[in-house]
Amino acid sequence: MSPDVFAIILVAAFLHASWNAFAKASKGDPLVQANLIAIGSAISAVPALLVSGLPDAASSIHVLASALIHVAYFVLIGLAYRYADYSAIYPLVRGSAPLFTTLLAMLLLGETLAPSTWAGIGVLCGGILGLGIDAVRRGGLNGRSLMIAGLTAAIVVSYTLVDGLGARLSGNSAGYMLSMMTITGAIMALVMICCQKAALLSTPASLWGKSIAAGAIANISYGTALWAMTKAPIGLVGAIRETSVLFAALIAMVVLKERFGIARWVAAFMIVVGLGLAKSG
Repeated sequence: MSPDVFAIILVAAFLHASWNAFAKASKGDPLVQANLIAIGSAISAVPALLVSGLPDAASSIHVLASALIHVAYFVLIGLAYRYADYSAIYPLVRGSAPLFTTLLAMLLLGETLAPSTWAGIGVLCGGILGLGIDAVRRGGLNGRSLMIAGLTAAIVVSYTLVDGLGARLSGNSAGYMLSMMTITGAIMALVMICCQKAALLSTPASLWGKSIAAGAIANISYGTALWAMTKAPIGLVGAIRETSVLFAALIAMVVLKERFGIARWVAAFMIVVGLGLAKSG
């Protein structure tokens, strides 16, 4: 993997952790906030789509499938943050996905990786999951939040594979992502009108501004990751992107004032080692 692609994925990881922290830290119901961010993503995507242009028609089914999958993702991530700490739920969701994504990319798409890369992904996933397991040990999660985390992880695997292939078929990864997020946000707006109308109408203008900004950050984060998937194996890009848990750990400790002990630092070190091994392959 070239240094520029590697660096761009790390930027995407930081941005991803940032908008997730916003969804958790904002006052009010995290589920409502996650839905507002999805709508904000669509609002910020429309003008950008006028510049990028539409993706190739060959990727249309992937755009639609991904939009539906992302609707489920935003709902589940909102529920997850409603019932658990950010520093607990985030690593479980993100850490369990890369290994399955890589395996399925190998089986379904014929991608191959060097042994050192496999080792790196394994260590990386172990470290990420270690952060979540430590949270379980400390009581940061319950059965309901664990179930939601598992479902969300499955969603992450699904949209990573669908979008990785769709971006390659699109000939325009930016247009692909922006089209998908526009549809996702439109669906989420309809969901809120039907199920959360009071919350939607009572949202202050300041929160709308923040949601649009967070949505734009989410678009940049995912757009850069999809671009990277057109340049490198989908599984490897997905695994490196999940180093966002390192940024999430720092955000949780510094901004959200969540507990962060020695076990979590050991897990974080494993992530760094796994990252180095994965890149060296």
